[in-house]
Amino acid sequence: MKSVRARAYASIANLGYGFDVFAVCVHCGFDEVDVSLRPSGSRLEVEGEAGRAIPGSIGRNTAGVAAARLMRDLGVECPIGIRVHKGVSTGGGLGSSAASAAAAVVAVNRMFGLGLTRRRLVPYAAHGETASAGASHADNVAAALFGGFVVVEKRDPTRVLHLKPRGALRFAIAAPKVSLTTQAARRALPRTVAIEEYSQGCARSAMIVAAIASGDLRALGRALEGSVTDRARAGLVPGFAEVCDSARRAGAAGATLSGAGPSVMAVVDASRVPPQRVAAAMGDAFRRVGLDAETRIARIAGGARVIEAR
Repeated sequence: MKSVRARAYASIANLGYGFDVFAVCVHCGFDEVDVSLRPSGSRLEVEGEAGRAIPGSIGRNTAGVAAARLMRDLGVECPIGIRVHKGVSTGGGLGSSAASAAAAVVAVNRMFGLGLTRRRLVPYAAHGETASAGASHADNVAAALFGGFVVVEKRDPTRVLHLKPRGALRFAIAAPKVSLTTQAARRALPRTVAIEEYSQGCARSAMIVAAIASGDLRALGRALEGSVTDRARAGLVPGFAEVCDSARRAGAAGATLSGAGPSVMAVVDASRVPPQRVAAAMGDAFRRVGLDAETRIARIAGGARVIEAR
């Protein structure tokens, strides 16, 4: 096989109380990664409007870092070319770096016939996140690899619970034009939490998983609001409370940060409420505090896959 192209979709991590362990894969852009054989000297290129600020070297790009670790650990010694086609916007809390890393490991796995399962690919894709976030975290990459909703263990990222959300679930997303890096968002978090906060988080986390499994979207919206991470990061996103209030008034079941932010996402039952109405209300709320915001509607997406091999 001379080249393989794989595709992976955007994702929303945390979902309120599921910090670093919950994520859902969504149709909100995708990245494609081409891996090909080279006669000598591995190299990486980035293409696409969303990739202008993305590092173009293997050692600094999430796709390159993930692919290199996978090949090293599996004993593959072969120069390759990696071409990253960026379709997921960066810095918006939609798992942009994870999409690249997930697509890269899926492509390398097929290219060299490594035969690794999605579970075994998770740690390699998570390692790719060190290039952008400064640390390995598996929530977004697990969602991008599996599709649907995932719960992933921090200490053993190969242990993934995968669920296909039920009901007419849609996410209304408003992405304000404000800069917020993952590193900055993590620095805002408290290092410790009170036992009462821990207990509340356990209850809400269980409610989120149960609501997704049962299709109770009203319960899902209620359960994901008010997390310690949202409260800690709210000040980094101007108008956060107003945007969430506007989403609820427009019919959303609940609203929270999308990943580390600055995007805000709202849970919408599309069988009851037009998602476009909710998104428009969120965009208007951002504009009232002086920020332009791009709005979109996302549905659940499937996992990363090979779309071309030759």
